[in-house]
Amino acid sequence: MDTKYNVESIRSFNRFYTDILGLLNRHILDSRYSLTEVRILFEIDKTDKCSANMLMEKLNIDRGYMSRILKKFESEGLIRREGSSSDGRKLFLNLTPSGKAIISALEEKSDKQVFQLIGHLAESEQEKLVNSMKYIKNALLDGISPVTIRTYQQKDIDYIIKRHRELYETEYGFSPAFGDYVEKYLLEFHERHDEDWDNIWIAESYNEIVGVIALVKVNVSTAQLRWFLIEPEMRGRGLGHRLMETVIDFCKEKNYDHVVLWTVSMLDAARHLYRHYGFELTETKKNDTWGESLTEERWDLYL
Repeated sequence: MDTKYNVESIRSFNRFYTDILGLLNRHILDSRYSLTEVRILFEIDKTDKCSANMLMEKLNIDRGYMSRILKKFESEGLIRREGSSSDGRKLFLNLTPSGKAIISALEEKSDKQVFQLIGHLAESEQEKLVNSMKYIKNALLDGISPVTIRTYQQKDIDYIIKRHRELYETEYGFSPAFGDYVEKYLLEFHERHDEDWDNIWIAESYNEIVGVIALVKVNVSTAQLRWFLIEPEMRGRGLGHRLMETVIDFCKEKNYDHVVLWTVSMLDAARHLYRHYGFELTETKKNDTWGESLTEERWDLYL
């Protein structure tokens, strides 16, 4: 198959998909709002400390058009602008209760629409469809949304603490004690950090943090892998491998011959990744501090 055929096939699929979802309609899901307007409401709802500049960059919308839409939302009482507590010049966008009600209703309609499209498929066929969509998404994103990895800065500390608190609570039911634990040892690390021996690496896409991993010196021969986290929307794109390889390359450069990490048994994806890079499970123990009936695991790698 030549490139021309592939391009025509992709364009044909795009026309098919926009037709069945009704994306060419002036208004989406029988609402008063266009696709662009609904997407902006969705991003404001899902983005912490959302600003107009962030929306313009992420959605590739020019300033004038974005300004008109935001003014419309304000006049209809769907959004409000709030000043930053640390910098009064910065304004963040938040949905009002009316805005939240509208986006909630639209999301419910969208869920029903998709269910009608896939409801006739068996569970195994639905899984195949979803995996195919993930493949398409990841293959295209690798070309248009490259990820860079850099050394952490002081401003990143709050992000690491905040996202550990939020993700481990919402996804695994961890108690606030876990976030306190992360905060305590992360701040200690930052105070004594020696870039010749340990580091934190930050993965970014479009200037937004999408992942983090750290290596902390234990002694001249041993280091500990810590604070490994990938944002949900970036999982399955190979970012975990890139972060792990960054850490292992650093270990080899610094002549560490032993890496240790602690995790919990429920983190299946992370455990699979650790095993892939040669870590072996060496110890387990119960931990009731962060949640009910958690099993901590120690994994060791000898380089």
